[in-house]
Amino acid sequence: MWSSTANLAADARALFLPAACASCRSAPAAGGGLCADCAAALAALRPLLATPLHPAPPVVAAGPYAGALAEALNEYKERARRELAPALGALLGRALAAVAPEVPGAVLVPIPPTRAARRARGFDHVAAACARIPGPAAPLRPCLRALPRPDSVGLSPRRRALAAKRSLRVAARPAAALAAAGRPVVLVDDVVTTGATLAAAAAALRAAGLQVPAAIAIAAA
Repeated sequence: MWSSTANLAADARALFLPAACASCRSAPAAGGGLCADCAAALAALRPLLATPLHPAPPVVAAGPYAGALAEALNEYKERARRELAPALGALLGRALAAVAPEVPGAVLVPIPPTRAARRARGFDHVAAACARIPGPAAPLRPCLRALPRPDSVGLSPRRRALAAKRSLRVAARPAAALAAAGRPVVLVDDVVTTGATLAAAAAALRAAGLQVPAAIAIAAA
């Protein structure tokens, strides 16, 4: 009885009280999951060229994985704060604008979550952010599939690269259609660290006959 009463009280608080900012957590969210100050901090970010350890395609990130961006991205991924998708999509849009002149006619291919990660979060967080890129963005073509893989935390760079290579598969039919159309691919990820995942994804797509001249990410660690 006590447990159900406590759950009811928690549900009531979530319904009637304003949600906390997903970044600072100390102020009410003014809209889109962020307070005015944290929203301004994200708006002030400028794209940067990431320098991953592994030889991935050139990667432009919307900002460094730090401060307001890191906090918001973690809340989006780990606590399914889907209301952040427009803000993160806007950041991806800036990164895409930086590479778009070099890749005319490109399509976006998001790095997919594993089935377990998607089930835990309830959605494909990278694809959802891509879908909220403002304006006439490049079309979204999810032609990669993710197999189960170990957590990257604690893995050496070599083991991380091997895990990424083993976990990604190309969906043959959509990839063949893209290859036949001759459209280049811009890979999209949430955070680029060593670049192992992007390098593995690019290799798999190139083996399927696709051009992968660039990648974008929300943040660079």
